[in-house]
Amino acid sequence: MDRKITSELLSWKEDKKGKCLTIQGQRQVGKTYIVKRFATDHYEHLVHIDFAKQPRMKEAFKEDLSVDTIIRKLSMLLERDDIVPGSTLIFLDEIQDCRNARTSLKSFAEDGRYDVISSGSLMGVSNRRKRRGDDDGEEPPPLIPMGYEKVLTMRPMDFEEYLWAIGFPRNELERIKECISSRTALDPIELDIIGRHFRDHMIVGGMPESVRRFVEEGKYSSSGDALDAIIGSIADDINRYNDPINARKTFRCFESIPEQLSSNNKKFQYSRLETDTGSRASSMKYSGNLLWIEGAGYGNFCYGLESPELPFKRIDDSFKVYMSDTGILVRMMGRSAAMAIFDGDMRFNMGALMENVVAECITKCGYRPRFYRKSSGTNQMELDFVLDLLGECTVVEVKSGKTRTSPSLNKVGSVFKVDRRMIFEDGNIGVDENGVEHYPLFAAAFMNLLERKWEGPEF
Repeated sequence: MDRKITSELLSWKEDKKGKCLTIQGQRQVGKTYIVKRFATDHYEHLVHIDFAKQPRMKEAFKEDLSVDTIIRKLSMLLERDDIVPGSTLIFLDEIQDCRNARTSLKSFAEDGRYDVISSGSLMGVSNRRKRRGDDDGEEPPPLIPMGYEKVLTMRPMDFEEYLWAIGFPRNELERIKECISSRTALDPIELDIIGRHFRDHMIVGGMPESVRRFVEEGKYSSSGDALDAIIGSIADDINRYNDPINARKTFRCFESIPEQLSSNNKKFQYSRLETDTGSRASSMKYSGNLLWIEGAGYGNFCYGLESPELPFKRIDDSFKVYMSDTGILVRMMGRSAAMAIFDGDMRFNMGALMENVVAECITKCGYRPRFYRKSSGTNQMELDFVLDLLGECTVVEVKSGKTRTSPSLNKVGSVFKVDRRMIFEDGNIGVDENGVEHYPLFAAAFMNLLERKWEGPEF
């Protein structure tokens, strides 16, 4: 399966600028697969070290971290004599399991004889306990090689990558993208076909194994089995990287996300995690666990704003937590959610699912979603998402049903300085008489195409 990050790997290889490359992201998004495939295409030799599966390899990164010493030790441990300068890619997989390996990236970057790519699934989380099998004592945290590594974040497959995987004609996809960019209505048949593919993508998600099973076997149940295994591995990670008490609290936060999104305002409420404590006590008790979920890449956080105007000022204690992969959210909600998406059954609470997939699309396009909500006063309104779209304050509303009324979207321009207003809905592309831009839901996956053209320098 083709992934967009491959072009970024190639750009790094052609102009490394004295840096190693680090790829971070949640587990099972395809980091190992894509690096090994890249190595096959562009290098004569690959040295792949998975610290989670090969803990003995940590011996090569103890004490002396000079490149010659590390290479000599690796050659002996791996019994290899083909670690050749200039033609070898050294791939340090699950690097969070070997602290000194992360520190050694500075030595490799300064030396320059070997290309080094590292990857980590849980680099943004704290390890609250010493795991069974660790034998490195009480070492301090790794010295982050600031200035010596380029960091990329890899996420689950986006809708375009999903369409590549299922064999959707790329020339037709490019034409549809051009229609989105130019705000030109699509043919009803095109709208129906790609809309059905988007609903499939919501059910299957973007985790490569789930997509592979769906493509090869053509059954939602097959992708569902893959998603069940992924959810199980998330629980395993939570248990592995947390002490027993924090593991229970972290998993409670994770499993509550569908429930939180199904509430009326979709804001994450610590008080919903327990019934016998107030929100303040719960915040103190669970905030670290929720941040662990964000650091592991399992959740996309969306913070509230004081006002929907640039420059944005967020409200730290008002936020929503969307699942990083909508397929996982659908699976956690149960078969009824998948069936409702497939049938377009509006009796099911589709608001949570539609908002989640739009938040996922926005995040994968490189934007940070925010929201605005005020329940009383002159500024009373609820705006699903507020974006900085290349310097334009853009308000986004997500419609899960057939209704076309948008009181908050109609009101916001008379109260705040807003540049653009958009609705993502079950409909076609167009602009109404009030200047509101209308797009089908799947167009959110191409949000970057909706930016105004910038003629200035690159930033």
